[in-house]
Amino acid sequence: MSSLLDSSQIHESLKHLQFIDYLHVSGFSLLVFEHFITIDSEIKYVWGSHWGLMKILYLLTRYLPFTDTSLFIFRHFLPHLSSHNCLHIFRATTWFVMVGLSIAEVIFTLRTWVMCGKKKWLTFSLPVFFVVSWTSNYYLAGKATDTVTFNYQPHMPRGCLVTGGDMTLIWTNWTLLFVYDFANLALMLIPAIQIFKQKGKSRMTRAIFTDGIIYYIYLFIVSLANLIVVVALSPDYFDIILAIGRIIHSILACRVVLHAREVGYSQSIGVTAS
Repeated sequence: MSSLLDSSQIHESLKHLQFIDYLHVSGFSLLVFEHFITIDSEIKYVWGSHWGLMKILYLLTRYLPFTDTSLFIFRHFLPHLSSHNCLHIFRATTWFVMVGLSIAEVIFTLRTWVMCGKKKWLTFSLPVFFVVSWTSNYYLAGKATDTVTFNYQPHMPRGCLVTGGDMTLIWTNWTLLFVYDFANLALMLIPAIQIFKQKGKSRMTRAIFTDGIIYYIYLFIVSLANLIVVVALSPDYFDIILAIGRIIHSILACRVVLHAREVGYSQSIGVTAS
């Protein structure tokens, strides 16, 4: 049964909710901005290409975040949602985010595999590592959502008030993602050092290695920020962890695909011209 909060507690909750709203709307705006500044490249390098695994992964990673972020905003702006409805929307959003994150990580993992020379031991170990890591992540996400609680307040004009959740499960979830990304970065650093020492390597190879290292640094920063949020802030900031991490993963994964195809196309034009 929900307990009523006094006016000062409601005021504080609304301040938190407003801050989270700003971040969600900013994240959605970033997605729209990213879409407009890269749509030309997408039309040129993706839309006209043959259907394959990478094209499907790209399109899912590119467009699913609009659904995810809309659900976040939807939950915070609807008036007088019951605790039951808040929980259902939160669970749906969480699973959309988890699926989106895992698809983006498939793109990063495939890029690591290619850049490491498609070695046989990686052909076996990377899929196993991915399945083990993400099976654990899905399990922990499911357990974490079961612990999240909402408190319906009739005097709150809109949104859902998160009042509890197992922070340890959420912290462990993001730690596993952090470890997975770190392992992929470590795998890329070994051949990357050799690549940059050899002047003769192609521009495409150098570009993808550079993207990989820089993008993983971005992901580390996001994951570290999420871990700090989990440890330092109250449960009603859960949405920040999910939304921002999801958006950054989507943008970086799509940039990886577009940049690789752009460089590959430029090289093919150069070979044809010569």
